[in-house]
Amino acid sequence: MKLNLRSVDLNLLPVFDAIMEAGQLSRAADALGMSQPAISAALQRLRHTLGDPLFVRTRQGMMPTPRARELHASLSQQLGALRDTLDPANRFVPATSQRCFRVLSNDYFEMVVLPSLLTRIRQEAPNVVVEVALADDNMPRKLTTARADIAVDAFATENDQLRRQVLLEERLVVVARQGHPVIQGKCSKQQFLQAEHVVLPDRNRRLPLDQILNEPGWQRRSGARVTQFASMLATCSRSDMIATVPERMARQYAGALGLQTLAFPATLPPLPVYLLWAPVMDTDPAHQWFRQRLMDSLGA
Repeated sequence: MKLNLRSVDLNLLPVFDAIMEAGQLSRAADALGMSQPAISAALQRLRHTLGDPLFVRTRQGMMPTPRARELHASLSQQLGALRDTLDPANRFVPATSQRCFRVLSNDYFEMVVLPSLLTRIRQEAPNVVVEVALADDNMPRKLTTARADIAVDAFATENDQLRRQVLLEERLVVVARQGHPVIQGKCSKQQFLQAEHVVLPDRNRRLPLDQILNEPGWQRRSGARVTQFASMLATCSRSDMIATVPERMARQYAGALGLQTLAFPATLPPLPVYLLWAPVMDTDPAHQWFRQRLMDSLGA
């Protein structure tokens, strides 16, 4: 039959830990700010609960029994972790933290932002993990329920339950393979409209590019619909299709994929990319640290 934790006074565990560390009741009492009779009474209660003497008094001090050594090996690390968790001064130490920061975004974040972010945070936090998941229509709920730390997206949902900040501004450019039979060096409006395009799925929203392409005379010929930016670049590099993508991404990968980076054949406003998070995270030191390192990595 398993021990019922409700029958155990958890306040006795720090007493047990102190006796193990000090080796004497008097020293344990001093370490905890308790009287020696109070320490003795706590030890008696713990002996009764666990059904083991735990310590034997000798000339050298309190000698732990095999059961006490086994118990201490299991409890000491957990008690230390619990102290760190509950102590506001020790809630987040980058050098030792193993926290996993969850980011909702798309492969733009993975391809453009993540490499420099990891380089930046590895200088301070060698064991921190960054986990990226796809941003979808449930993004606001995932942020407010702490299933994710932040979101990075070009579409800032109007939601008073979320904080938002402009992370960076992008320009949109056209990419086509170096050996494209028609488009070389620049892309005119006519060439843009006559070419087949690789596009992303609609997400029930309107970005600056959507506003242009929904105007009369700007309808694209969609030749392929893919799930991520990386697929757009790969498809354009091996076919005569073209795509409209963020400039940072295009310039970072154009050389490796044999792509031209061309100005969009119309004036488009800058495209802000937003950082979004739930207000409940504002007072979390780890979250503050991660947001700041994200901004620093882009500045660098």
